Amino acid sequence: MAYPILKTSFKIGIITATLMVLYELSNLLLIYHYFKFEYYIAGAVIIALITGIILAKNYHPKTINHSEKGNPVTDLTNKEFQVLVMISEGKSNKEIASLNFVEISTIKTHINNIYFKLGVKDRKGAIEIYRQSLSTQKSTLSPPSVI
Repeated sequence: MAYPILKTSFKIGIITATLMVLYELSNLLLIYHYFKFEYYIAGAVIIALITGIILAKNYHPKTINHSEKGNPVTDLTNKEFQVLVMISEGKSNKEIASLNFVEISTIKTHINNIYFKLGVKDRKGAIEIYRQSLSTQKSTLSPPSVI
């Protein structure tokens, strides 16, 4: 468990050492006399941006794996679940908004959150996952199994 942290710390140390060497080289070559301060700031911002992109690609989860969790519908909030039920009933965004007494933009936000949590791109995919969850859902009113 400590090895990834050690590896990351080592990478950061190498990057820092490289930057220090580059700075000293620029001092030796007197490059800083030819550039304005704004160029240094712009360079630092670009380096920070590139570092952020690299870190995001390495550490951000690519997709949500629902096979380990089981039912992805359980990840939804109550309001998102209500919106998903209304979507499966065939209601439009405008109808859902009027039934919930909210703006259409709020419903669109809920729908986008639903799509992300379910890992789908459209209403059809969300409806399919909702119907699958209904078919696999166990009844709480069933009698207990015999031991």
